[in-house]
Amino acid sequence: MKIDTIPKDTQTLASISTARATIKNILSSPEADDRLLVIVGPCSIHDTAAALDYAERLSALSSRLHGDLVVIMRVYVEKPRTTVGWKGLVHDPDLTQSQASRLDRGLHVSRSIMARVAALGLPVATEMLSPLVVPFVDDVVSLGVVGARTTESQTHRELASDVPFPVGFKNGTDGGLAVALDAIRAAGTPHTLLAVDEHGALVQRLSAGNGDTFVVLRGGKSGPNYGPEHVRRAEAAMRLAGRRPALVVDASHGNSNKDYRNQAKVAASVGEQITAGAEIAGIMIESNIQAGRQDIPECGMAGLEYGVSVTDGCVGWQETQEILENLAAAVRVRRANKHQAVAAAEASHPSFNGVVRTTMRSRRRSSQVTDFMEKLLHGAAPVEMV
Repeated sequence: MKIDTIPKDTQTLASISTARATIKNILSSPEADDRLLVIVGPCSIHDTAAALDYAERLSALSSRLHGDLVVIMRVYVEKPRTTVGWKGLVHDPDLTQSQASRLDRGLHVSRSIMARVAALGLPVATEMLSPLVVPFVDDVVSLGVVGARTTESQTHRELASDVPFPVGFKNGTDGGLAVALDAIRAAGTPHTLLAVDEHGALVQRLSAGNGDTFVVLRGGKSGPNYGPEHVRRAEAAMRLAGRRPALVVDASHGNSNKDYRNQAKVAASVGEQITAGAEIAGIMIESNIQAGRQDIPECGMAGLEYGVSVTDGCVGWQETQEILENLAAAVRVRRANKHQAVAAAEASHPSFNGVVRTTMRSRRRSSQVTDFMEKLLHGAAPVEMV
């Protein structure tokens, strides 16, 4: 399949570019953008109609909560397996679970869904599992995730260093952070690697390195790691490693003890921490139209219940709305508390206001310098700076 067989329009391209920049801002500094990243959607995509139905619902909810949340849809088309099982839409789009699967069709369907979700204005998040699959979809993805099983993989660290979007590394299956921190350091470094070009051919390439990476706390064999003390320890470890503590909490997997019904409890804890002032960058939630999960029957797609996961259990749509509304409320409280703290500081220390104005003026001028240099690099006429 050629990558350009499912093209994107100008508006979709602009939407993807804006989403990537927004995510980078949130990861880099809460002062740049204090909204919460919410990476939400099915554990895996198996049905085009249900995926697009979910995307339309999520798009409407995202528009309503846009001032407080940056909602990103999970469009996971590959699934890692501990032993065997359905490996995802790319590998088996017809859910036959046989050796007769059509990978070419799986790639086409997967890219088509991602492009249609992006066209709704929803950023797309996906797991970067196969290095051979990522190049066929990386232009429609706004955020990538490397799973707990592959965070230690040199190949995946190199892949993360070469993609044009932010990437999250999950902590190891044992719950330890060291492998994720090592992965972040490796991904931020240029690498010479084998890559797939726009024609599907293997080429040697020098990656640029990816500085827009973050840690995903997903729990592990040692138990959950989403609580306030876990978050503080993770932040301290990231600072010690010379990184801004950009953390995303995975409400599923080890943090939910593999019970989807516990995701609401994890999200509530994250909301409480945000209300208390914690600068958690985001949360991941496995959600679908209907709650729970189902096994794939022998008859395949025809025997499935609509809108129910075929991999991990998910919370249903109604609960998803409630969780996101509560998270948005928590962000508003944190923002209001910060504004009150600044106002109190200004009232008690008049010189503080001057420092704030000077800092903001300095940041504005720095932004103008960046814009000026970009215009020069792209051959645009210089602009007058004030």
